[in-house]
Amino acid sequence: MSGPSSVTLARQARASDPRSSAWVSANAGSGKTYVLVQRVVRLLLDGADPSRILCLTFTKAAAANMQNRVVERLRGWATAEDARLAREIAAIEGVPPDAARLRAARKLFARALETPGGLKIYTIHAFCGRLLHQFPFEANVPAGFSELDERDQAELMAEARAAVLSEAARHPERPVGRALSRLVARAAEGTIDGALAEAVSERDAIRKLFTADGIDDPDGAARELRAVLGLDMGDTTEALDAEVLAGALPRSEWPAIGAALSQGSVTDAKLGGCFVHAAGATTETKAREAYLAIFLTASGAPRAASRFVTAAMRKAEPGLARRLDAELARISSLVARMRLAAAVERTHALLTLADAAIGAYGAAKSARGMLDYDDLISRARALLTRSDAQWVLFKLDGGLDHILVDEAQDTAPEQWEIVLRLTEDFLAGAGARAAANRTVFAVGDEKQSIFSFQGAEPAAFGATRRRYDAAHKDVDRSFADVRLTESFRSTKAVLDGVDAVFSREAANRGLTFGDEAGTLHTTTRASAPGLVELWPIVAAEAAQHAEEAWDAPFDRVNPQSAVVRLADKIAAEVSRTVAAGEVPPGEILILVRQRKALFEAILRALKRRGVPVAGADRLIVGEHIAVMDLLALGDAIVTPDDDLALACALKGPLFGLDDDDLMGVAPGRKGRLIDALPDGPPRAVAAAEAYRGFAREAAGRSPLDFYAHVLAKAGGRRAFRARLGEEVDDPLDAFLDLAQEFSRSHPPTLAGFLRWMRAAPAEIKRDLDVSSGEVRVMTVHGAKGLEAEFVVLADTCGPATSGRGACLLMLPRPHAGHDAAAIPVWAGPKAEDPPALAAARAERTARAEAEHRRLLYVAMTRAKDRLLVCGHDVGRERPEGAWYDLVRDGLGCAEGVETVESPEGPHLSLRSGEPAPPLATRADAPQSAPAPSADWLFTPAPFEAAPGRPLSPSAIVAEDDGAPAFAGPPGAEAARARGVLLHRLLKALPDVETARRAEVAARIAATGAEALGMEACGALAASALAIVADSAFAEVFAPDARGEVPVVGRLADGRPVSGRIDRLAVTNEAVLVVDYKTDRTPPSPGAPAPAAYVAQLAAYAELLQEIWPDRPVRAAILWTATPRLERLELSETAKVAS
Repeated sequence: MSGPSSVTLARQARASDPRSSAWVSANAGSGKTYVLVQRVVRLLLDGADPSRILCLTFTKAAAANMQNRVVERLRGWATAEDARLAREIAAIEGVPPDAARLRAARKLFARALETPGGLKIYTIHAFCGRLLHQFPFEANVPAGFSELDERDQAELMAEARAAVLSEAARHPERPVGRALSRLVARAAEGTIDGALAEAVSERDAIRKLFTADGIDDPDGAARELRAVLGLDMGDTTEALDAEVLAGALPRSEWPAIGAALSQGSVTDAKLGGCFVHAAGATTETKAREAYLAIFLTASGAPRAASRFVTAAMRKAEPGLARRLDAELARISSLVARMRLAAAVERTHALLTLADAAIGAYGAAKSARGMLDYDDLISRARALLTRSDAQWVLFKLDGGLDHILVDEAQDTAPEQWEIVLRLTEDFLAGAGARAAANRTVFAVGDEKQSIFSFQGAEPAAFGATRRRYDAAHKDVDRSFADVRLTESFRSTKAVLDGVDAVFSREAANRGLTFGDEAGTLHTTTRASAPGLVELWPIVAAEAAQHAEEAWDAPFDRVNPQSAVVRLADKIAAEVSRTVAAGEVPPGEILILVRQRKALFEAILRALKRRGVPVAGADRLIVGEHIAVMDLLALGDAIVTPDDDLALACALKGPLFGLDDDDLMGVAPGRKGRLIDALPDGPPRAVAAAEAYRGFAREAAGRSPLDFYAHVLAKAGGRRAFRARLGEEVDDPLDAFLDLAQEFSRSHPPTLAGFLRWMRAAPAEIKRDLDVSSGEVRVMTVHGAKGLEAEFVVLADTCGPATSGRGACLLMLPRPHAGHDAAAIPVWAGPKAEDPPALAAARAERTARAEAEHRRLLYVAMTRAKDRLLVCGHDVGRERPEGAWYDLVRDGLGCAEGVETVESPEGPHLSLRSGEPAPPLATRADAPQSAPAPSADWLFTPAPFEAAPGRPLSPSAIVAEDDGAPAFAGPPGAEAARARGVLLHRLLKALPDVETARRAEVAARIAATGAEALGMEACGALAASALAIVADSAFAEVFAPDARGEVPVVGRLADGRPVSGRIDRLAVTNEAVLVVDYKTDRTPPSPGAPAPAAYVAQLAAYAELLQEIWPDRPVRAAILWTATPRLERLELSETAKVAS
C-alpha cells in the first residue's frame, strides 16, 4: 500500500487549516474522519480553547469514535519522543515546529482532559438536548426533562391514537367522531390506524401547515386543499353523487336507448344491456352505480372510444352517439371531481384525527416531563430563531468559536437551520467574540445520503456550502471547498467497478447535485489484489410438492426456491473462502436491502455450514414466530377462556401438538379447550399437564423469571432450536432482555408485560460496527460507515423501497411561496391521481429511486478487496433500475472485464494486482471448529447456596460468641469519629516530609472539626505527629511500610475474610502487621490484650503467612492513647479462635 498522493496531502492540509473555514466533499473511504480529527487537533495546537470547539456527528458511535481518536492522538503526543513529535507536527502543518510548539503540543492532552465536560463532541440531538436543559424556560420545555427512547415513543403514540379513536367511537357527534365515521365507511380499521400513525409521524409538517396564514386547523387545511385541487366549496362527495343522476340522460329513455344499442354489434349490445340493467334498478344507489357502470370500466376509468359506441352504430344512430359521447365526457369530468372530493374529505378526516392524536401525544409527554428526538430539534430551532431569545444566541456566541459537522450529507434542513443560527455571528463582526478566529467546517458526501426517512436532504449539503461560501466572500474571509477523491480503503478493481457502474446516466441520476456526472476515484492501493464479480441470476426451480396445500406449514421454506438456492450458494463460497484462509470470517460482510426471506436464509445457510456468523443487526422481537408462541402462552395463562391463544401455543414447539391432535379434542367440546385436552389423545393429555405446570409457575414468578423457566428448566429453548434452528437464540435472548427491562420500570405482572410487548414494536439493535471475528449479515443502511475485505451484495433485484406503502403525499402550495408548508394528502390509487397529485407522487418516486442508487454506491464502496454481486429470480420482471441490472450494464463495459459464459448465464469479473497468498498463517485466520457441546451444558446445574458476606476480622470473635464484641456506649459516634480521623492522620503523615507534617496534619484535622470541635482535632493532630516522630515506632513507620492495606482471603476453616490492615511493614527478614487502637484507657503493660483484638490480628497473620510463607509474620497493637507498641505472641489458641 502506497501512501497518499501529494495532491491528497495538500487537500488534507487545506481542509484542516485552523485559520480557514472548509467544506469537504469526501468519497467513500477517503479518510474524512482522519481529516476531521486532524482539524480538531490543529485547532487545539493553534491555541483554540477546547471548550469553544463543537463537533456534531450523526450517531453516538461516531461521536465516541471521534472522541477516542482525538484523545489517542493527543495522548501519543504527550509521551512521544521529540523527533517523532516534530515529524508528526511538520507533516500536518507543513513547517518544522520549534521547541515552544513541541511543549504546547505535549500539553494538549492535559488541556483536553481538564476541559469542564470534556471535548464537545455530540450528536445533533445530544447538543440540542443540552441546549434545552441550559435554557428550559426560554425554550418552553419542562425543566429537567428526560428524553423518550424509540420504543417508549412508539408506545405513547400508540396510546394516543387509541385514545382518540376510542373517543371518536364514543362520541360520533364530535368532530373526531364525524371524521372516524367518514373514514370507516371507506377504509378498513388497519388502514385507518396505519394512515393515522403516518400522519402523527408528520406532526411537525402538520403543525407548520396549521400555523400558515388562513389555515389554522384541519378545516382550514381542507379549504386550502380544495383551492389547490380546483374544487369549489360545494363540490362534496354527496353533492357530486347526486349530480350523477340529476344531470343524466332522462331515466325514462334508458330502456329505449338500450333497445337501440342492442341492434348493433356485440360491443353495442353489451352497452345497451347496461342501460337496461340501470333502468331496472330498484333504489337510487343501485341506479347510480349501474348508470356509472355504463360509462366506466370495472377499474373506474372512463371507457375508451373503441369500447364504447362502435362506428357502425354511430353511422346508424348519429344523434344517439353524440348524446352518449357528451354524457361520457360529463361523467368522466364528474368522476374526476368526485375522486378529488373524496381525497379532500378523506384528508380532512385524517387531519382531524391526527390533530387530536398529536395533541394527546403532546399532553402525554408533558405529563411525564419528556421530549422525543423530534422535539429536541424543533424546540432548539424555535429557541434559536425567536426574536426575543437573542441573548441566548449571545451567550452561545460567546462560548463557541469553531463548529465542525460530520456526515453533513445526512443533516436535515431543520438541523442545518440550527447550525446556521449558531454560526450567524461568526462572520457578522458583531458577535460576542468578533475579533477571534472563528470557523465552520463540514465534511460529507452527497453520494452517501441514504437516510431520507430521518429527514435528510442531500441537496441541502451543496446548498449550505454555497451559502457559507458566499457569506465568507462578502467579508473577505477564507473558505476552502475541498474534494477528497483518493481512497485508503478499496483496491483499484473495486473502485474501477464503482466508476464503471456510475459512469452511466441510468445509475448516476440523483447521485450528486452539482455539475459532476458519474464518479471519480483513485486509490492508495493501486497494486493490491482486488476482484469484482457478478454472478448469474439464480432462477427458481419447480417445487417438488404442492405449495398450495392448505395444511403445508406456513414457515416451511421451499428448498428449491431461488432465495434458498442463492443463500446456499453464498454460504458455500463464504465457507470455501474461510476454509482456504483467503479471508477471515470477521472481514466478510453480506449486505441485503431488507431483513426478509433472503436475510434469514443466508443466516440459516451459514450456520448450517458451520461458518461463524453474527446474529441479526436489528430484530423486531414481537414479529418472530418463537416470541409469538411465548406471548400466546402468556395470553392463554392470563385469559384461560382464550381458546385461540391456547391453540396457537399448543401448535408451537413448547407443546408440539399438530392439527390432528387438536381436531381430536376441539370440535364438539362442551366448554373451554383446556378442559377438553385431558379427554384427548396422549399428547393432548401431556399438553394439558404441561399447561397447568406453566400456569402454576406464572402465578408465583415475575415475567422474566417465568419465561426464563419456560426456556431453560422446562426445555423451551431446546424445543425451539429443534424446530427453528439455532438462529432462534437471538430473538429468545432479546425477548428475555425485554422482560428484564419491563420488570425494572413496571409492576412485574404477566398481563402487564403482554400488553407492554404489544403496545409498540420492540426493536433490538446490535452493534456490529466492530467485527467480533464472525461473518456479518446486515442491511446496507446498517453497514454505513463499515468496511470489510470481502463484501457480498446479495439482494439486488428489487425496486426502490423508500416511501413504499406510504399513504400520504406532500402536496406543494406554489401560490404560497417556495418554502410554504405542504399539505399532507391521503391520496387514492395512483390511477386516480389528478395532475397535481400525480406530480407529487412522481417527485416522491424520483427521490426514492435516487436514494436507491445512492444506496448502491454505499453498498459497493464497503468492499476493500473483493466485491461479489449476485441476485435471485423474484418471480416477475425486474423493475427498471434494479441494482443487478445497473451493475451488469456498467461492469460489462469496464475496461479489462472478463466474461465467462455458464449454463446459468454470463459471469463477469474485474481484477487488479496480483492474487494474495492464503491467510492461513495470519493471526486472525479462522480457527478449527469448536468441539461438540458437552452433555452437562443441557443438564440442570446443582443447587448452590449463595456465599455469605466476607467477615470483617474485627467481627470474627463476635460471630463466634454469638453476641457483639462491644456494645456501643454513649458517645460511640464521637469515639468512632476520633478513630477515623486518627487513622487518616497516621496513614498520611509518614509519607509527608518532616518539614511539612505539621501543616498537613492541621489541614487533615480541620476536616473533623464539625463532629469533634477544633480543640479535640488539634489534640489528635499533635498526638499523631508525636507518634510518627517517636523513634520507638521507627519500624512501624519505616519508608517502605504501607498504610491502610486491603486484604481479602479465606481462613483455614473456609470462612471468607475482607479487611484493611492499618500498617504493614515487610522486610526480607519478617512481616510486621500493626493495628491502631484508639481506646482512651488501654490495658496496663503486661496485661493481656482483649481477645477480639488478638483474633483480628491472628486472622490477618494467617492470610499474610500464605503470601509470605518464607518469613515469620509478627503482629503488634499500637495503643495511641499511651502511646505504646505492644507486640503479640500469636499462640495456637489465638489462631484457633480466629
